[in-house]
Amino acid sequence: MLGCNRSSRKRPACEAPGPGDKRDACRHVPAKEDAHMRALGHGRAAWGRGLGSAALALLAALAGVAVAGEQAPKERVVDLGAGVKMAFVLIPAGTFTMGSTEEELKAVRQKWPEVTEISVNDEKPAHKVTVSKAFWMAKHEVTVGQFRRFVEAAGYKSDAEKGMGFRGAFVATEGKEKIAEEASWRNPYFKQTDEHPVVCVSWNDARAFVDWLNATDKAKPAGATYRLPTEAQWEYACRAGTTTMYQWDDDPDKGKGWCNAADLTAMKAFPDWPHWAVFNWDDGFLYTAPVGSFRANAFGLHDMHGNVSEWCLDWYGAYKYGDQTDPAGPKSDVLRVRRGGSWRDWGPGSLRSAERLGDLPVCRYAHLGCRLVLAAGP
Repeated sequence: MLGCNRSSRKRPACEAPGPGDKRDACRHVPAKEDAHMRALGHGRAAWGRGLGSAALALLAALAGVAVAGEQAPKERVVDLGAGVKMAFVLIPAGTFTMGSTEEELKAVRQKWPEVTEISVNDEKPAHKVTVSKAFWMAKHEVTVGQFRRFVEAAGYKSDAEKGMGFRGAFVATEGKEKIAEEASWRNPYFKQTDEHPVVCVSWNDARAFVDWLNATDKAKPAGATYRLPTEAQWEYACRAGTTTMYQWDDDPDKGKGWCNAADLTAMKAFPDWPHWAVFNWDDGFLYTAPVGSFRANAFGLHDMHGNVSEWCLDWYGAYKYGDQTDPAGPKSDVLRVRRGGSWRDWGPGSLRSAERLGDLPVCRYAHLGCRLVLAAGP
């Protein structure tokens, strides 16, 4: 069996995290603790510089603008076939500060003493990032029904079902993570409907879904591609113009109604969890919630905090110092990025906009899913 955890700490592979350890069994330690975690150069490009008419036309098509000056639509609905659809919202180009400053991380550690310095070092340095092109992002996380449509149409078998690396997936129905060999997106060991976010999918599974959609959607704009979001696109879309820890502000106690997270419901169900592991409110769901059950952010996106953690396109690596435009992460590595936190991630600090995790592409959990984007380029 392949262990999902790659850590410099002397913990057996695939052993579930203990108290005070906010990592998952597949969680990788921050960049400074691994030789693989390195900052690679990112080229800079000024938006609007050297763009020809063809590039401008592509971006206009991507935004759905048919006539110069016409207002772009705010939502795009994609037909997956068999009555299944997926809604996307238009995310404008812009600039934001990615990551966390030393002062912000100090505030995190003061608020939650259980959060170790080493566990958040990968959020440094805070740096200015320009997302130079508008893009479409799925309004919701990929649902069970959408993933089922892909599986049935493509005849696909997931990594959990094939036993890639290990058979099954990590589940946490008793509050503690363990491998269940029969677990998969079809059976995460708790009840789901087609409106719940799909879980127990690997990065490879998410990429296979993307490849299928690219091949089958003949209505997508020429030159545009479905894919997982880059880590920069993800954090930019999550923040939606905010600079605080969460979309609502810096106070985790004000998050009720915004997300499905480890909360008082979880504390009642899993009394062995430490008190600091949960939000001080009740969102009404123990495991996943149907997508869109909570408030959308300023860009119209739901569940960017909590519900399920989401795979990103990038390899996981250290941030580069200095301003960047459309960063895409390291060219290669061992781990892929995932973002957003979930219903079972311990501690409100795990759902912050800047929080980062990295996992092997074959890893799958009952709290890990994905969300798609439609963007210019490959």
